[in-house]
Amino acid sequence: MYDKKILEEWCKMPDWGDHLQKSGGVNKYSSKEGFQFLQKEYYSEVKRCIEYCKGLLEDYEDAFLNYVIAELYDRCNEDESPAYLYKRPVIHYCLRALEIDPEFAPAKEQLKRADEWVAFLGGDKEQNCMPDFDIDISFGEENNLK
Repeated sequence: MYDKKILEEWCKMPDWGDHLQKSGGVNKYSSKEGFQFLQKEYYSEVKRCIEYCKGLLEDYEDAFLNYVIAELYDRCNEDESPAYLYKRPVIHYCLRALEIDPEFAPAKEQLKRADEWVAFLGGDKEQNCMPDFDIDISFGEENNLK
């Protein structure tokens, strides 16, 4: 059997914004390189956790494990792919969890949040490109994110 406590902790892993804040990546002493280091470190850890959990699926196909994978995918870098932006893996693993246990409340809640995000984006149009957003991310005089 797998260690459920570790997986529960991974579900509580801070998202990128909280991690960046806690790591001091958005203060006046932050550098672009420091920001990029924290970003690479964080997303590498998320991917490592996902791969570990996917390996467990080979022996344990249960609602909780699928939910954990959905939670971890929700922390992936949305700039990396349209699949992450449109929460496709999150939705997929929530639905797998609900196929196994239709009453699994955490998966229902995560699926609802993912659906709300996709609706906010105007729906998943199955496009192979990112939607047009005007986002100003620049490093100002004090290297603060704006």
